[in-house]
Amino acid sequence: MDARKAPNDVPEYRLYREAREEAADFWIHCEPLPERSRLHRFEIATHRHPSLFQMFLVTGGEGEVLDGRSVTRLAAPCVLFIPAGAVHGFRFSPSVGGIVVTALADRLVSVGSADRHVAAFADAVRVLPVADGVDEILLRIDAEMRDRPVGRGAALEALTALAVIGLARIWTAGRSDDAAKPDPQNSRAQMLETLVATHYRHGLPAAFYAERIGVSVSQLNRIARAVTGQTLQGLIARRITEAACRDLVFTPTPVNRIAESLGFADPAYFNRFFRRQTGVTPGEYRSAEKGRLAPPELA
Repeated sequence: MDARKAPNDVPEYRLYREAREEAADFWIHCEPLPERSRLHRFEIATHRHPSLFQMFLVTGGEGEVLDGRSVTRLAAPCVLFIPAGAVHGFRFSPSVGGIVVTALADRLVSVGSADRHVAAFADAVRVLPVADGVDEILLRIDAEMRDRPVGRGAALEALTALAVIGLARIWTAGRSDDAAKPDPQNSRAQMLETLVATHYRHGLPAAFYAERIGVSVSQLNRIARAVTGQTLQGLIARRITEAACRDLVFTPTPVNRIAESLGFADPAYFNRFFRRQTGVTPGEYRSAEKGRLAPPELA
């Protein structure tokens, strides 16, 4: 298998080789790790999930993670985290064991907005040792999915957040003390991202955010650019675009209703905004994503 597939050629799925129409609507899914791997002879070609993240609890065997450019070894026991949109593929040994938890990426918004360390952790593929009871949390997710007890939805929401936070703590603990030191600028940027996540639909001026953080508008933009690489307006536009893309792919909501829910009184202006951000109209994006979510013909 060629590990150097061009990014534009990487297929995109909800789950590997599973089209949207083949899967019931869900925000979380759990299955045994060997189940899908065995179907593909333990080699899964590079692909990506634009709106899903995954947590693999590997309890047996070993393997390799491919990202299109490099190969990372893994061996049980470990936990693998794959963020939404990351190119990845696998080669597993036939003895591989464990579970795979797949969830909609919007479940990361609240925990990532509340803590910048969690957001930084969730921005890249991670292979981590099993520690701090994370394996037990992931196994409890599996049990909730199988047994369907009372309060399952709320329990799954809480357990998923705990699993991500636990993995972020393992990752943070493995970094140097200097890298983990708090930075006032990072703290302000974290506050800004939390405010944006809460108010991005409301069309509020920059002065609103600056006042809440206790800085001037010019300082606010400098902080945002230094830490995130974007201005305040860029952060808000990104958040609106992510929400629009999610609704276009995972709901049948008409474009004009999506525009209204995101604070756009004029659907035509929303269409122009979306085209500036993505290069295509909302309708074109929805059609293209449905086409990309269909699996390729199997040989």
